[in-house]
Order: sequence, then C-alpha cells, then structure tokens
Amino acid sequence: GPIMPRPKKARLIDASSEAAVVLPPRRSRRIAGRPDATFDDLGVDLIAIIYGFLGPFDIMRSRLCKKMRKAATTTTVPPTDFTVNSVIKYNAMRAMATALPNLQQIEIGDLDGGHKYSDGEDPDEGRAAKTANFITHDIEILSGFRNLRLLSLYIAPLNGRYPLLFQFPLLQKLEIDNCGNLKFDLEILAGLPVLEELYCNRNQSSGNINSLRVLKDT
Repeated sequence: GPIMPRPKKARLIDASSEAAVVLPPRRSRRIAGRPDATFDDLGVDLIAIIYGFLGPFDIMRSRLCKKMRKAATTTTVPPTDFTVNSVIKYNAMRAMATALPNLQQIEIGDLDGGHKYSDGEDPDEGRAAKTANFITHDIEILSGFRNLRLLSLYIAPLNGRYPLLFQFPLLQKLEIDNCGNLKFDLEILAGLPVLEELYCNRNQSSGNINSLRVLKDT
C-alpha cells in the first residue's frame, strides 16, 4: 500500500527565539466598569436593556430571580406578535399583565370552545343567553398594559361595550375585525390621543364620523 508521511513531531519554541509569538494579554471582562464582574454586579437597569432585545416569552422564561423579575417590569418589550387565541395564551397574558406591563403589541383572538370574555355593557341579550354557561375570562386585565402601541381584536368572543379597550394613551394602531357583538361609539376614540391607524370590519360601531378626526394626519 501507499506509504503515508509520518506526522511531524511537535516542537517547543523557546520564548527567547525569533520564532516565538507573543500573544497580547487577555482582556478582562468588564461589567459596569468592574473587571471580572459577575451576574450579581449587573444592575436592574442593565438587565432591562438586555431584555429589550428579547421577545415576551423569552423574557418570561428567564426571570430566575427577584432582580430579573424586577427588571422585566421596567423593560419596554419590542413589538412582537403575541396572539391570545386559547385559554393557555390567555393565562400567559394574565401573567404578563404584572410581569411585563410594558408590552407594546397584543392580538385578542378566539378562545377555546365553551369559553368567552365576560360580557360588557349593553350586551346582546340573545348571545348572552346562548353563552350563559360558558366559562368567562376577565378582559379587563388588558388595562394593565398601559404602553400598548398596537391592539388587534380578531374574532374575539366579546359581547357589548368595553370602554377599557379605548383607554390606551400610547396606542397608535387599532384593528377590530369580525367581532360581531362588540359595540362602540366613534366618540370613544378620544381616549386614544395618538391613534394613527384604525381598521374596522364587521362590528357594531356607530356615532359621528367627525370623531375620526382624532386620527393623526387625517
């Protein structure tokens, strides 16, 4: 068979020889200006900045201690798709209302069969009777997210009027689609002072169309 070349034997290089390579000293890890700092040296503000690059579920999973949980409550969570379309997702939203109050984007969708959100003011009586035995969930927990920028309601099991849905001072985009029993007057849009976009389809809206002047750049 072919003769394979013998591997070269490793050769030690004397540090004083010309072939020696002098490596630069390893840079110390610095956190908050301190060399070789540990996690304990991280401040809440810095952890919040780090969290600002993560999605809501990643943040929720990483809240391993009191300091991290506190940082989460001050984090401005970047806009991320978060659709509440099951009881499990509703329970997640319920937890986030206190753990991540600065969430910026939520879509409220359908719940599991036999579940609904609690009826609002002036509900449709026929629909209320048909769903009287459904398990109800509190939609008012949404009011905990004071920094919402985008709120979408799509096939959400809502019935009646819910003033709390129109009381977000920083909301820029509101979508209401296929919520047939949701009622609201256009005048209530005054509770959304920086609203820029409004999309409505198949719902019970009424009122003076001049109320749409609340939309920015209209």
